[in-house]
Amino acid sequence: MKQRWYRSRLTKGLLIILEHVLVVAAAVSILWAMSYPTLVSEVFSGSGAKEYEDTDIFKNRLMDLNCEIMNGIRVQELFESDGAYNPQKIIDIQEYAQTYGEEIRFPNENVHGLAYTLGDLIAWGENRDFVGNDLYTDEGGLEDKIIVCRRPDKTFHYYYYSEFKKLINTGELRFVIANDDSGISEDDILAELRAGNFTNNSETAFKGLQDIEGKIVYIDCWSYDGGWMEEKYKPIDAESIMQVANDNPEWNGRLNNAYAMLNNTIYSLRDAYSSYVWMENGYKEGDTNLTYLYVDTENGRVYTNRNEFRDYGKLRENLEKLRKAGKYAIIEPELKDFESNIEGIKASLWRDSIKYVGAKETGFIYAISVDTDYPIKDGLHSEAHEFEKYSPFVRGVLILGISSALLFVGILIWLTAAAEAKLNWFDRWKTELAAAAVVLAWAVPVIVIIYGSGSLLAVASRSISQLTYYETDYGYTSASGTLAAGGMLAAYTCAMFLMGYLSLVRRIKAKSLWKDSLLRSMICFTRRAFANIHAVWKAVAIFAMFVFVHWIAVLSNSNRYAMFLMLAGELVVFIYMVRQASGRQKIDIGVDRIAGGEVDYKIPLEGLGDEQKNIAEKINSIGQGLDAALEESIKSERLKTDLITNVSHDIKTPLTSIINYVNLLKQEKFDDPKILRYLDILDEKSQRLKTLTEDVVEASKVSSGNITLEYMNINLVEIIQQTSGEFEEKFTANELTEVMSLPEHEVIIRADGRRLWRVLANIYNNAAKYAMKGTRVYADLYTIGDAAVFSLKNVSDQPLNISADELTERFIRGDISRGTEGSGLGLSIAKTLTQMQGGNFELYLDGDLFRVTITFPKVNI
Repeated sequence: MKQRWYRSRLTKGLLIILEHVLVVAAAVSILWAMSYPTLVSEVFSGSGAKEYEDTDIFKNRLMDLNCEIMNGIRVQELFESDGAYNPQKIIDIQEYAQTYGEEIRFPNENVHGLAYTLGDLIAWGENRDFVGNDLYTDEGGLEDKIIVCRRPDKTFHYYYYSEFKKLINTGELRFVIANDDSGISEDDILAELRAGNFTNNSETAFKGLQDIEGKIVYIDCWSYDGGWMEEKYKPIDAESIMQVANDNPEWNGRLNNAYAMLNNTIYSLRDAYSSYVWMENGYKEGDTNLTYLYVDTENGRVYTNRNEFRDYGKLRENLEKLRKAGKYAIIEPELKDFESNIEGIKASLWRDSIKYVGAKETGFIYAISVDTDYPIKDGLHSEAHEFEKYSPFVRGVLILGISSALLFVGILIWLTAAAEAKLNWFDRWKTELAAAAVVLAWAVPVIVIIYGSGSLLAVASRSISQLTYYETDYGYTSASGTLAAGGMLAAYTCAMFLMGYLSLVRRIKAKSLWKDSLLRSMICFTRRAFANIHAVWKAVAIFAMFVFVHWIAVLSNSNRYAMFLMLAGELVVFIYMVRQASGRQKIDIGVDRIAGGEVDYKIPLEGLGDEQKNIAEKINSIGQGLDAALEESIKSERLKTDLITNVSHDIKTPLTSIINYVNLLKQEKFDDPKILRYLDILDEKSQRLKTLTEDVVEASKVSSGNITLEYMNINLVEIIQQTSGEFEEKFTANELTEVMSLPEHEVIIRADGRRLWRVLANIYNNAAKYAMKGTRVYADLYTIGDAAVFSLKNVSDQPLNISADELTERFIRGDISRGTEGSGLGLSIAKTLTQMQGGNFELYLDGDLFRVTITFPKVNI
């Protein structure tokens, strides 16, 4: 039935190309929209703003800026003295931990005895690789383990192990061991202290430490198990935190708290310092279109990024200037005092955020403004410029992207319905392998492209965060490269998806999804294994033992006994595999030799396993059976040959008499024409019977090999010409024309001249008998490399409804009615004689065309 046009391969191919175009259009539209998040957010918000300053993204951006500015103002007092950064400012660790997060009030003095300079703490934080708050290490090595000793008054003293060991070695401290028979020694205690795992308990004989005068100094000691860190900088008025903990009663017994507070302080100051630096550099006058003014009305302090606004006495005048600068907002503690020309701004939300970040409920005025002429090219300028330039197109781009995606889905549904249950080469892969191949073919290039350029990930992450305010951070200048890369990636993704999806659909329709799956193959394999468990249980058991031993070795890591088991298991499996391979080799050799004719060959049984031995014995039995059958066949063939020879000889004697008497009768002068005709028939049939008898005898000799060949160099051109001349009269009588093509030079082969002539004579005689009258017989001789090839072609007079191989069988004739004088032995004799002389004999039939080809090795003289 003719296939309809909309289901044709051309239509499907065009639709697949269209699918790629639609995917590229959708991807480029989405990437373009992601490159300009301000525009897209406005479309989905439904505000329909005409100016950038009226958009929600502008309002949210100002809110975020407010939080950053207030956070920077909040930490200024921490880092500055008299309006300038002061790295020598004293930070008391405990005071900082207790007051940070509340209203800023740092005393700038060492209140609790553990303090550092601000510069040291900031440098410490910049040099450390901070990961969360987990900063405790033992980078100093085993010699720097901390030892805790408790005095009788329940106070503590801390030593480094090296210091503690030195005191023990010099005798300034000695362990008190209550019972010398306990088996514990000073070396044992020192070793455990050095390893960091000594904890005294009631079961030990250790009862404390005494000084050189024998006085009990400490009643207990143990390895410190709290957190600690390498000290890069010294505390104020101390060499280390341990000295503070030893000398200051407030910190005695609180070494772990001291390290924890120091760690948290460093971590917190690092973030606060980042905000402070960003505040100083990010909103510097001349680098931004934004102006902020925060006034602490209780203390008369002014925080601003404009030098002209730093005079507290000109506060109201400065606020008026801000009102005229563009878009502005003025926030005071009371909502009734809130003032702004930004439409849609939430006064309570802004007021509460200033209170929370500034940590002041009253006594402040905060003002922020943006110069909407954007004289400075900062992030706000870039967003305003992009909004003005691209906002007219964003809705159309989004519609194009959504429409392309919907049309892609529609065509995909159509392709699914139109898919036929015809499997191609890829569809015949195992289901899981095909799926993995598609995923890998897609994932590897995509990962290389994404992580190589980073552009797509960068755009995606920027569009999600929407927190960056500078043009370079948005990468507008590289948008075209991003769109091109995204389009190519989308097209490649579509190609891989359609390849895998349509293959899946065809598999489902052809019902081969499960049939060609690896899971099904594994289930079938398992079933066969269980069904033949009597034959495979040994291999399964050895494999299970091998796996078990290896897993023990892997899980026990460096256990020597397990490693020995693994090596032993490997040795057993190796021996088993070698024996199996050796046995298979013996069986394979035996099968090859028996198949090659050595039916009396016996496969050696030594060294074979039970199963292989059983197979070898059966193959040997087959060889014995073949030997017996072969002997019986040879005996039968010999009997046939003897029978034919004997019968032929028995026929020849009376046949000779018949021929002689016919000749005598023909010498008598009979006048009766009937008698003359009868004598001609008797002569013809007796001669035919004589020829048949001679052919049978010769065929018998040839098939039995009972002939002797006398090889000589023969010019094949000459013997073909002689044979052609002898059959010229017979060809003429049958109206046949011979077309001969022979080379002018000699073609020498090595053969038996008499037998070769018989081969050629049989071939020519066959053509004379069975070729259609009035046709041509083509005789061609040529050389190919070191071979001489002779072919004789003719058109058969009778239909050839048998194969070429059958024509070379004995007593088989092309004349199925057997009305001609042939015996059916000519081609058989010719083929056998050719092969006996080292030649090749071939027949070719194509309709009524009959061709004989004989090939002999050429002799180079």
